[in-house]
Amino acid sequence: MKHALLALALAALVSACASNNNESTFRGGAGGDAAYGRGLQALERGDHAEAHDYFICAAQFGSGYEVAWYYAGTTALEVARAGGDDADEYRATGEEYLTRSGLAGWGASQAALARHYHEIGNPQEAAYWALLYTNNVREISLGLTRMDDETIIAIRDGVTAEELAEAEARATRFVPDPLPVGRASAECAEAIQSDRERPQRARIPVREQRQGPPQRPGQRPGSPY
Repeated sequence: MKHALLALALAALVSACASNNNESTFRGGAGGDAAYGRGLQALERGDHAEAHDYFICAAQFGSGYEVAWYYAGTTALEVARAGGDDADEYRATGEEYLTRSGLAGWGASQAALARHYHEIGNPQEAAYWALLYTNNVREISLGLTRMDDETIIAIRDGVTAEELAEAEARATRFVPDPLPVGRASAECAEAIQSDRERPQRARIPVREQRQGPPQRPGQRPGSPY
């Protein structure tokens, strides 16, 4: 059961975009918001694995639930940090959820990836995601921050001049790739409606980043909210 929903979230997004039938998209309080709320409740209890499962269900609704993708990613990384036989799988899943939402322009995910890659010793990726985050127009406009200056400086000092230039070139080419609107899988929908059984994990293939004209760079970090 644990691996039964591999890639279902992305499949749900694609099928929702392609379908013209009258099947319910199961959004709002009866669906995405319910799953998201249950994820937050589990997170408050400190149960990262259960929170992750519910955030996966909320993430399947796609656009408008970017924060669920962020939490699906960060809770997976928390489970991975605790160790266990599934640690590597949770880590990969966390990176995938954060990457997809980061590519959609969600600042919290970009900041989380910068910190994550800095912690595990991948300075080039840390620099790239830190640059995306600190130049995120939405984050700048909110006037808040998810990364302290000390971390940003440590990430910058962790790469060579050549590596930093390469990361800057990648960041300059970045164009957000928004999440499409989706619907929950049948298993998630049943779990949300009945609350009898926790939804199972799903892995999300990461979309290739689109390229386009450079964005105007920002000057300071912001916040996802």
